[in-house]
Amino acid sequence: MTTNDNRTITADSEAPAHREHDDQSWQASDAAQYHAAQAALEAVRPPAPAAAERALKQELNQLWHLHETRPVIGLARSIVMTLGGCTHEEAFQVLVDVSRHTNIELREIAQRLVDSVDGPPPSGPLRTALHNAFERLRSTTTNTA
Repeated sequence: MTTNDNRTITADSEAPAHREHDDQSWQASDAAQYHAAQAALEAVRPPAPAAAERALKQELNQLWHLHETRPVIGLARSIVMTLGGCTHEEAFQVLVDVSRHTNIELREIAQRLVDSVDGPPPSGPLRTALHNAFERLRSTTTNTA
């Protein structure tokens, strides 16, 4: 035991018995809180890491694909606006209409239209689908006007 200014300082080995009991109580309480928190986390467990990783990779691929195809679709939209004398929104609807009726993805149709500026014209079925889409656009704008 050491004294300092009338205060008594005890070594850990000389700690009072009630202090050890308090430490044990805290340890038991900590363990209970840990197990309760662990059970709560397991109840709201996130998706399996492999599934989450696949979902993130798929989203990343979609974003990358969108980044790559947006300029081509924009150019195709401009071509359709020029050919059909239509608005920006109507041109996009024409591209969607052609995609729907030909069962060709929109980005592929856009690429074919852009390629036709400096190369051969689009195939006969694509030209026909484009013509029909313009006709449907004209009939809907005539009916709403």
